[in-house]
Amino acid sequence: MRVLHVVPYFYKAWAYGGIPRLSFHLCAALVKLGVQLEAVTTDAIDREHRRTELDFKVEGVPVRAYKNISNRLAYDLQLFYPLGLGREKEILKGYDLVHIHGHRNLLNTRMSSWAGQAGVPVILQPNGTLVNIERRMALKSVYDFIFGDRQVKSTSRFIAVSDAEKKQFLELGISEEKISVVPNGVFVEDPDPAVNFRERFGVKGDYILYLGKLTPRKGIEYVIESLKFLPEKVLAVIAGNDMGMMPALRALAQKLGLSERVVFTGLLTTPFKEAAYREALATVYAGEYEIFGLVQFESILCGTSAIVADDCGAGEWITKSGGGYLVPYGNAEAIARVVSKLDPEKEKEKVKAAGEWIKRNLNWEAVAIRVKEIYERVLKDRKK
Repeated sequence: MRVLHVVPYFYKAWAYGGIPRLSFHLCAALVKLGVQLEAVTTDAIDREHRRTELDFKVEGVPVRAYKNISNRLAYDLQLFYPLGLGREKEILKGYDLVHIHGHRNLLNTRMSSWAGQAGVPVILQPNGTLVNIERRMALKSVYDFIFGDRQVKSTSRFIAVSDAEKKQFLELGISEEKISVVPNGVFVEDPDPAVNFRERFGVKGDYILYLGKLTPRKGIEYVIESLKFLPEKVLAVIAGNDMGMMPALRALAQKLGLSERVVFTGLLTTPFKEAAYREALATVYAGEYEIFGLVQFESILCGTSAIVADDCGAGEWITKSGGGYLVPYGNAEAIARVVSKLDPEKEKEKVKAAGEWIKRNLNWEAVAIRVKEIYERVLKDRKK
C-alpha cells in the first residue's frame, strides 16, 4: 500500500495551528505500522519564514515541499500556490491512495483533481475546515463554487474527528456511508520542571491561559473579559501567533481597564508551551466550532484542568475524558465561576485520571491503526 499525504503546512510550521502537528504525528505513526507513505507540502513555516530544505525526511516520513509564490499571501490569505507542483501529476499515478489534510487551498484542490484523473481514491480529513465559518466567508463561497464543491463530490472517504464534525458533514449533504469518525491523537512533551514560564515572560502572579491561534472564533475576548469577575491578582496569558486579531484584543483589554492583567507572549513552543500549561490555574479554550481541539488535552497531560465550550466537539471529547469543565460559548462570567471554584487538591486526582484516559484512547498508535483500517476498506471497496 502506497499512500500520499497532502497538507499545505507540515512539520515545524506550528504557527498554522493544529493541522501541521496532526498530519505529522499521524504520518509518523503510520510509518511505524509499516505503511509506505510520503508527504507533499509547501515551504510555509510562518509569516516571516520559509522552509529552506525542500526534500527531507523526518521520523521516517519522506517529504517533498514546494516553494509558495508568496509566503505572506500563504499566511495572510491561505493562498498556497506552490511553484513546480505540476510534476506531482505524473508521480500521483504510483500511489494507491491520497490522504488530504485541510480544505480550501490550491495545493489540496489540484492534488485532489489529479488523483481523480489518475483513478486514485482520495480521503479528506478537513479537521474543521470543511464548513464555511469565521473569516473571508464570501471568498470561501466563491472558492467552493469554482473548486471546493467539485472536490468534495469526488472524495471517496471523509474522516471526521468527532461526532460534532460528522454532523457538519451530514448537513452538507455528504452520505453517512462515506464518513468515518476517528479522533486525533495527542502528543505533548513532558514539562521540564527546570523551565520557569512566569520568570521567562514576566508573569507576576497566578494566571489563566489561552493557547492557540489568535482568531475570532476562539473566544479569546471572553477569556480577557472573565478577569472582571476574578480577583485582581489573577492574570490572563494569551499565547499564540496573531492571525490579525491582536489589535482588537489589546484595545479590549485597555477599554476594560485590564491591560496590566493581560500578558501576550506570541507563539509558544517546547519547552515553554508545556511550562505555561503546568504553571496555569486553568487553560481556557472555549472557542466556537472547535470540532476537536488539542490544547485542552495537552493541558491535562501537563497537569492542568481545561475549560472548553459546551457546543462543540471539544466539549464532546473533554466530557469523555472527565478532565475539564464546560461553559457556554461567549460567557465570560461562566469562565470566571469555574476558575473561582477550582480546588487544587481535587484537581490533581481528576486531571491525573483524565491524563490516563487520554494516553489510552488518544495515543497516535491507536489512531493510526484505525486510519490504516480505513485505507484497507477503501481499497477493498474499490476492487469490488
